[in-house]
Amino acid sequence: MDNTKLGNFEAIALTLIIIINHIILNFSKTIISNTGSASALNILFVGILLLLFVELLLFLFKHFPKLDILDISEYLGGKTLKIITGILFIGYYIVFASILLRSFAENLKIIYLDKLPITIIVIIFIIAITYANKLGFSAISKVNMLFLPIIAFCMLFVFLANIKNYNLSGIFPLLGNGAQSTFILGLSNLFAFSSISILYFLPPMVKDNSFRKIARISTILSIILFFLGIFAFLCLFSFLRNSEEIMALYLASRYIEFGRFFQRLDALFLLIWTIGVISYLCIITALSMNIFKKISNITNSKALVYCFAGIIYIISLIPKNISQTNYVEINIFKYIVFILIFGYSLFVLIFANIRKRLGGGKNEKTS
Repeated sequence: MDNTKLGNFEAIALTLIIIINHIILNFSKTIISNTGSASALNILFVGILLLLFVELLLFLFKHFPKLDILDISEYLGGKTLKIITGILFIGYYIVFASILLRSFAENLKIIYLDKLPITIIVIIFIIAITYANKLGFSAISKVNMLFLPIIAFCMLFVFLANIKNYNLSGIFPLLGNGAQSTFILGLSNLFAFSSISILYFLPPMVKDNSFRKIARISTILSIILFFLGIFAFLCLFSFLRNSEEIMALYLASRYIEFGRFFQRLDALFLLIWTIGVISYLCIITALSMNIFKKISNITNSKALVYCFAGIIYIISLIPKNISQTNYVEINIFKYIVFILIFGYSLFVLIFANIRKRLGGGKNEKTS
């Protein structure tokens, strides 16, 4: 992005902030609703498959050093395929960022801002996105790197501080509704790790020979974070199962008390998680603008920020209520993830490798 080179921790932080936002915004509860008490076992199984998938990606990218999925699409099918790939990823990132923004804004309205119109809450986030992207991607990634440890610490603190409230019966029976539900139908829970889509664009953005390390570390940490989230919510499920709309992580934070002077820490945690959501939205917007810049040959993408921010604002207001945003997240998002991230993009890489092995192509810079 504008020749920005990310350090290892900066690049890892890009992936982890997406996973953390997935945990904040009830993806863990979605997984639990799919696989029940077997969710902890399922996420370990799915995590192993994810690691294998990432190793396959690393093998396929090995033959195209310093190129991203857009460059490889151009190598395989020319500018037409490059534009198609870019549009698909822009659509995916912008639409889901809009839905995530609306979901979080609805939660804020329910919890603290019930008198404030949802349009005003959303536009506050849009202003933050616009301002941050005017500063540039380098500034966004560095701020994200600084805040990520704080955001992750607060999330882990909630899990650990609630140990006294855990009921281990929530993880039994270990196989939930059976082996088929856990290991076959439960494969759909791979959608929760959509953060690996970042890996398709990282090679040109990171320093030489660091892509493999970044991909592996970020994937392993993502699996660990999600497992901890699933395990904690399973053990706290008796508290959370009757609250479909409010964020489970926020509800868990309300049970934390350390004597008379440390009560209602949930307000502080919610503020920190709000920063995390803003960071995620800024990164997705910046990535989408960079993709558009590459497929349209625009030299300066900063002017695009108003256009992209406006699109996010409009799409985020399309759902009539939080039930509709939840429906999109649960019933539509997962299929888009499978088609684009685990399907289409993988096939582009496979066929590009086949073409290269059979005799190269027009872009000899990939050799």
